[in-house]
Amino acid sequence: MVDYSDLKIHLSGDIDCHIFDTIPSTNDYLSALVFSPKTQVCVSTRQTQGKGQHNRQWYSDKNSSILLSIRRIFPADVNLSGLSLVIGLALIEVLDMPDLKLKWPNDVYYQDKKLAGILIENSLQNQTQSVVIGIGLNIDVNIGCQTLWTDLHTISKTPINQLELTKSLIDKILQFCQIFEIKGFEYFTQKWANVDYLHGIEVQYDDKKQIFSGLCYGVNKEGVLLVKTKDAIKQVYSSQFLQVLHLPSR
Repeated sequence: MVDYSDLKIHLSGDIDCHIFDTIPSTNDYLSALVFSPKTQVCVSTRQTQGKGQHNRQWYSDKNSSILLSIRRIFPADVNLSGLSLVIGLALIEVLDMPDLKLKWPNDVYYQDKKLAGILIENSLQNQTQSVVIGIGLNIDVNIGCQTLWTDLHTISKTPINQLELTKSLIDKILQFCQIFEIKGFEYFTQKWANVDYLHGIEVQYDDKKQIFSGLCYGVNKEGVLLVKTKDAIKQVYSSQFLQVLHLPSR
């Protein structure tokens, strides 16, 4: 069982830490706190109402996943488009394993199976953007859900120090956030291209207003997904209406 009680002393910088054994949602907890300019972190060994993108449920058993959220303040004029991609790149750099890919815009995949998910929620506070970054990383899980998933215990050849890994993830995420604030997503475009899970994959987009299908063609300098149809290159801003039609053999 991982003990997060002294996590704060392992982190770089002055960070406000909130540690729980069980909590409904680490994202919701930080979002409900009184506004603070200080970076805040919430970590729990279990979530009872964990959530993923588009209000989907995030499944987890106690001590089976790294469940953490970070609330960081960005200036109001910072374009947050592409931030979830940058957080994914931070996870991949820390995990440092072969065959890890990022599925636009917020999932870490290993050989066509989901290993981690990212949920970003933001609000305007006092002319600044209060951004909550939620991370769910499977360590040793046994869950039933429609998405094919995997965990670090299954794919890693080395023992997992969950406390050390949590510390490293938080430090790397905050480091990448600082770079992103100054240089934007464009700085990370080549890193993304190297791990783009959807590149060349056939997808269909249908939001009832427009329907088209084509091949994923990377992202633009703001992290917007590009889909090459027979007529044009379309920009996709949300994965909610996107469906993968065919995964080629890799």
